[in-house]
Amino acid sequence: MAIKTIYDKLLPEVKTALRESATKYSTAKRLKYNLMSKTIWSELTVSDVSDIITYGSLNNSELSSYSYLYGANIISK
Repeated sequence: MAIKTIYDKLLPEVKTALRESATKYSTAKRLKYNLMSKTIWSELTVSDVSDIITYGSLNNSELSSYSYLYGANIISK
């Protein structure tokens, strides 16, 4: 069984928004490939998480501290 990447674990609505953003913005495209190279949430930088929120069309005010620390409501376990 192949190990899932962070990109694979993204919730469907976040992945769809990121895909759409990647067609418009080169930064979102780089983020997509970066997420495909990481397997653990803790490997991400603060900037990566910020970009996921931006390009994944997430509402910052609806996210908890667990979202930032562990990817709750962003990735599936």
